Amino acid sequence: MSKYDFQLAYTIKPNNPARDETDAAQARLHLREKMGLDTVEHIETTLLGVITLKSTTHADRKREAEKLFRNYIHEALKQLRVLSTVQFYGCLMVDGLGSAIRFDILPK
Repeated sequence: MSKYDFQLAYTIKPNNPARDETDAAQARLHLREKMGLDTVEHIETTLLGVITLKSTTHADRKREAEKLFRNYIHEALKQLRVLSTVQFYGCLMVDGLGSAIRFDILPK
């Protein structure tokens, strides 16, 4: 197991801006203030921290990092009951893993 610094930049959009903006705002606030991750001063949608990865190969570490974050964010949106009303778009940089990892969580 190794620890890696990460930076996650993200956007949370309401599915229907007139109806779902409150849900999107709640999700942004939760990710920024309630999940125990550091933020970048004056940049509301960038989170910083350290991630522990178990995989041994470069490709497997990238997949593991994406899966961990996708599951983490999905669970947070699920707990807020906003999975059907918001769209999440993320861009994850993990130290030593090369290019950005892009992923999204969209309503089903």
